[in-house]
Amino acid sequence: MVVIQDFTKLDEGVDVPLEGLVARCPRCGRNGIERTPPMGGNVLFLHVQTSRLFGDGMLTEPQDCCSMAGATRLGRGIANDH
Repeated sequence: MVVIQDFTKLDEGVDVPLEGLVARCPRCGRNGIERTPPMGGNVLFLHVQTSRLFGDGMLTEPQDCCSMAGATRLGRGIANDH
């Protein structure tokens, strides 16, 4: 089974269970959810993700996102370093 979550269709401020708060992306202006990769690296602003259910677990992958390379975190939001 494949589930597609499109956070761009949700209003700003909606709290999505297990995902986070929907906010406006500082790079492209579309709605999404701020995401820090579990292994470190650049913060992403996730717009669309797919989840696949397998017999031994679930795989969730970003399909549309903006990298926040060169940006700093301010609380739950992100601001450009420019």
